[in-house]
Amino acid sequence: MKTPESQPDTPSPSRLVIRVKIPVEEPPPPARQPLHKGALLLGLAALAVIVVLGWFAIGMLRKEPTSPAPAPSAAAPVANEESLPPPAPEIKPEVQPPPAPPTSSTTEVIPDVSKSARDTVRGTIRVSIRVIVDKDGNVLAATADEPGPSRYFERISVEAARKWTFPPTTAEEQRVMLVRFYFKRSGTTARAIPAK
Repeated sequence: MKTPESQPDTPSPSRLVIRVKIPVEEPPPPARQPLHKGALLLGLAALAVIVVLGWFAIGMLRKEPTSPAPAPSAAAPVANEESLPPPAPEIKPEVQPPPAPPTSSTTEVIPDVSKSARDTVRGTIRVSIRVIVDKDGNVLAATADEPGPSRYFERISVEAARKWTFPPTTAEEQRVMLVRFYFKRSGTTARAIPAK
């Protein structure tokens, strides 16, 4: 036989079980009392007054108190020149003259070509010499960049390029220039361009 503790929770067919859930009543929330228009307006007015007074107080604290300057009187004694402090010396800004602009002249030296060598020229012989120039415009070194078809024209071009002078510069680094000589039967011309 089964004991009541071991019986399942399910109803047996001969027994009727009714379960009813009873709701628990919660207390109603406290009712808000409506604000009166007068109280609301009074609160807003008080807030506005506080803001205006705060703004006014801050403005007064920022200003420095000023005392009125005494009006000059006609009977005031005139200070004697000996009692006045000496005037401050006038300070003039030190202005240095701008540096002298570099001269734009370049001293060109054209190679002296012998008559027999000039008679061999057909068309134009171009020789380019690479020169290193210091900041004063003097040539420090000269080497053949494009020697041309003849060692003779290369040699006299290097000798002539070493004698060139260029405009001085304020830059500390050295410049590299190309001096190009153009040999023709009618004569020799030259020009210098910055090297790439």
